[in-house]
Amino acid sequence: MIDLICIGNELLTGLVEDLNGGYLARRLWARGMPVRKKAVVGDRQEEIAAALEEALEKSRVAICCGGLGPTEDDLTREAVAALLNRPLVQDEGWVEKLEAFFGERGMSMPASNLKQALVIPGARLLDNPYGTAPGMIIPWNSRYICLLPGPPLEMQPMFERELLPFLEGLDWAEKVQTRLLKCVGLGESFLDEQLKSLREWDNPSLCLVSSGLEVHIQLCATGDGRRDPQQLLEEGAALIKKALKDFYFGEGEETLEEKVAEALLKRGETIAVAESCTGGLMADSITDRPGSSRYFKGGMVAYDPAVKIALLGVPEALIETEGVVSEAVALEMARGVRDRLQSDWGIGITGIAGPGGGTKEKPVGLVYVAAVNGPGEECWQLLWNGSRRMVKSRTVQAAWVLLWRMMREDADS
Repeated sequence: MIDLICIGNELLTGLVEDLNGGYLARRLWARGMPVRKKAVVGDRQEEIAAALEEALEKSRVAICCGGLGPTEDDLTREAVAALLNRPLVQDEGWVEKLEAFFGERGMSMPASNLKQALVIPGARLLDNPYGTAPGMIIPWNSRYICLLPGPPLEMQPMFERELLPFLEGLDWAEKVQTRLLKCVGLGESFLDEQLKSLREWDNPSLCLVSSGLEVHIQLCATGDGRRDPQQLLEEGAALIKKALKDFYFGEGEETLEEKVAEALLKRGETIAVAESCTGGLMADSITDRPGSSRYFKGGMVAYDPAVKIALLGVPEALIETEGVVSEAVALEMARGVRDRLQSDWGIGITGIAGPGGGTKEKPVGLVYVAAVNGPGEECWQLLWNGSRRMVKSRTVQAAWVLLWRMMREDADS
C-alpha cells in the first residue's frame, strides 16, 4: 500500500487547490499500486512527522509532496531527518546544479537556496530539470519515504521519469489492477439501479463517481488464485458495457470530446459553433485538442440580439415572438453558423447564465443547445443550478453529449 501526504498551509486554507494528491492517486491506481490514504498537513514539522509515522506503520511507501523549498516554512526535510534520527548533509553535487540553474538564467543564487542541497544520508536523489529542489527516495526498515516538490510542473515530470519506474520495480505482493469505464447521459442514481446486481461484487469491486454530466465506473481486481486480475476486469467490463451500451463511450484517459473529434475525422465532416451565453467556451473546448483545425471551421460569439440577426440571419420577428432564449433561436443560430461558415455541423447555444436576467417564465440557468447536420436537427432545453461559471461549463458539456448522441444515432441508422 501507498500513503500520500500533501504538505502546505496553502492547501489547508484553500488558497491553492491540491492537484498533486489526485494526480498521484490516479497514476498509482492505474499501475496497480493501491493508495491507502491521502492526508493534507500544514507547514509544521511535528505534523509532517506524525503523518509520516502513521503512514509508515500502515503502508510500504509514503510519498510526500511539498515543503522542499528554500524558505523557513519548508520543513519536510527537517521532519524526515528528525523522524529517522539522521542529520541533514549538504550534497555538493546538488550545490553545483543550483549554481548552474541560476547561472544559466543570468542570476546569482540566493543563499537561502543552499537549503535545497541538504539531503537525508542514504537517500537516492531525483533530478529536477524544472526547479531547484531534488526529490528523494529514502529506504527505511523495508519501507520507503519518497519526497517530491510541491509545484505540479516540477512534481509530475519527476514522478513519471524517476519515482514511478522505481515503484514499479518493487515486488508488490498483491498488485491491484484497475479499469475505468465512462458513461454519459444518465444520472448516478439511475446507473446505480442498472448495476444493482453488479454492485454486490467483491472481486472486482465497483465504484461510481460523478464527473459533470459523466459517470465513471472504476473496477478494481486482485488475483483470486484461479484467474488473474486482468481476466476478472475483462469479464466485469464486458457485463457493464452490455448493461449500459446506450450510455458507454470510452474508458481510461479517453474523453467524450476526443470521441466526437475522432468521429468527425472519420466521417470527413466539419463543425462550426454560434454561442451566446457560453461566450466562446465551446470553441475554446474544441480548440483544446491538437489538430482541431482539420474539422473546426470557426465560431461566432453572438451575444447581442442584433449580432444574431446581422451575422447569423436569425429573423428579428422570431426573436420578438419567441425571445432570444428559445429553442427556435438556438436552431436558427446553429443553421446560420453552419451555412455561413460552410460546415457540415452547426451548434447554436443561447441561455441565461445568471446571476441576473431571469424571469418566472425563463429563469436563470435556462439554456437551449441545438445541433444541426443536413436534415438532422435536435435541440435540448436545459435548466442548470449553480454559478455563472457552472452554467456555462455544463452547457458546453451538454453540447458535446448532444453531438455524440446524434453521431451515434446517425451511425446506427
